[in-house]
Amino acid sequence: MNTKQEKRISKFLSLILRHRPEKINIELDNFGWANVDELIKKCNGFGVRFTKEDLDYVVENNSK
Repeated sequence: MNTKQEKRISKFLSLILRHRPEKINIELDNFGWANVDELIKKCNGFGVRFTKEDLDYVVENNSK
């Protein structure tokens, strides 16, 4: 994954998980958590494509 892809995924996930889950029609639980498989599927359907491995990389390497 290149830096540009990592940044795009990170920013999109921040938007969805912190501010606008309704943008991809995903519901967070009472603690703010989402089902990972559903999150990936709905992001991919929205045009922001990544795999579970990509998500793991972003979570491990991104400070946000």
